[in-house]
Amino acid sequence: MTTMGQTVTAMGLEKKLDKHELKKHAATIHCSNTLSLLQRKVSNALLYHAYKELMVKEEHQISIKKLCQLISYNGHNHAVIREALKGLLATVLEWNIVNDTTGSEDWTASSIIASVSLQGPICYYAYSPRMKQLLYSPSMFGKINLYIQSRFKSSYGLALYENCIRYRGLPNTKWFDIQTFRKMMGVPQNNYIVFRDFKRRVLDKSVEEVNTYSDLLVEPELVRERRRVIKIRFLLKERVKKIRIGNKVTTEEEGSSEITIVRELLINEFGVSPHQTEKILSQYSLKFIREKMTVIEESKNYQLGQVKNSAAYLLSALKNNFKKSKNSGEVIKQKKQEKDRKLYNLKELKRVAEQIDKAYLLYREQTIDKKLNELTPVKKKNFMQRFHQFAALSIKTILKLQRKKYNETTILNSPQIKALLRQFAMQTLPDLQELLQPIEKFLDQFSKEQKNAWYQFKLVEPYQQDMD
Repeated sequence: MTTMGQTVTAMGLEKKLDKHELKKHAATIHCSNTLSLLQRKVSNALLYHAYKELMVKEEHQISIKKLCQLISYNGHNHAVIREALKGLLATVLEWNIVNDTTGSEDWTASSIIASVSLQGPICYYAYSPRMKQLLYSPSMFGKINLYIQSRFKSSYGLALYENCIRYRGLPNTKWFDIQTFRKMMGVPQNNYIVFRDFKRRVLDKSVEEVNTYSDLLVEPELVRERRRVIKIRFLLKERVKKIRIGNKVTTEEEGSSEITIVRELLINEFGVSPHQTEKILSQYSLKFIREKMTVIEESKNYQLGQVKNSAAYLLSALKNNFKKSKNSGEVIKQKKQEKDRKLYNLKELKRVAEQIDKAYLLYREQTIDKKLNELTPVKKKNFMQRFHQFAALSIKTILKLQRKKYNETTILNSPQIKALLRQFAMQTLPDLQELLQPIEKFLDQFSKEQKNAWYQFKLVEPYQQDMD
């Protein structure tokens, strides 16, 4: 990816984001909301970034640069990101889930994120306990590919894609009554009341986007009653995937004979496992695989029968792009040494950066707590009354889920409620923002080497997963 503001090449973007798939709970897909396109993208990116630590961390953090990378936003106007985050705070999701024990439906509502704070280049955000519980172990979900998401141009197009991807592998979606479908698409209640307008402004354009930008092909089916449309569903097909054989681009079906030959060579001649074979075929072009087979077969060690594990040798040749060389062993050794050196440097940068981030987080918490303790009794009472209104849903949820651990008196000891309290203080105490140092200023207390390490790691952090 190029720097912010420059053109992002499609090939580079696809390589970085195509691996990024988010398991999104069906309840948060088939729900009523009016999110904009940017808000939908940001919401999915934040959840993808936090997912692995969703249940173990009260607050998550992501650099603005990383967030922009995940949503493929390459502009300089970060104010629009801030407005999108504010929109997620204000947007309430509603969903119904069938209770496995009673068979009844449980209704739940929650804002998409419970709190958010921008401190310099870092975004801090948190989810409510109820949202965490719903999102972490989804029994029903759709896989949202962040690369495909980045291509959509409208909120309606992305909403239709999310609502169809849940049914991937099936010939069609379920039937939706038209009013429910309008809510799922995020159409305001008083907009496009006449179906002809809804079809032209929303349905046709969203279908066109899904069929243009995604890996699905969808076709709407309508049920009419007395000439009035009352239900809709979508027929689903997988888009035919293209593969590259040498300089020729063809379909999987046309290239199947060549794929079969290479598959048999990998398994029978080089002893690669069937599972690893499919992985190799998905990662490399057939021309590249053939080229590495030839390099190995023409190597002196192979011809002398000194290669004990042909499969491992081939995997290494593919990964390290072996070339014909009289001194290939030295080349491989140098590459490994260079990779080890880069990996060591990255780990050291990460260690220093995490140490500084931890110190800054502690500084923020202590500063906020001190400010709260300095409030007069009257101001503090007023502040706490407003906070209890702000966090009523989260407090109620924790008291319900952790009734043995907390009660009305001790609920403020809950780590989740402490985090919400500090976020509320940041939003409602204007002089607190001025009191808190931005992280760039906080860095002045560290050595020049530590500061440089922090800045260097923040530059490479968005690409760390690919480097690992």
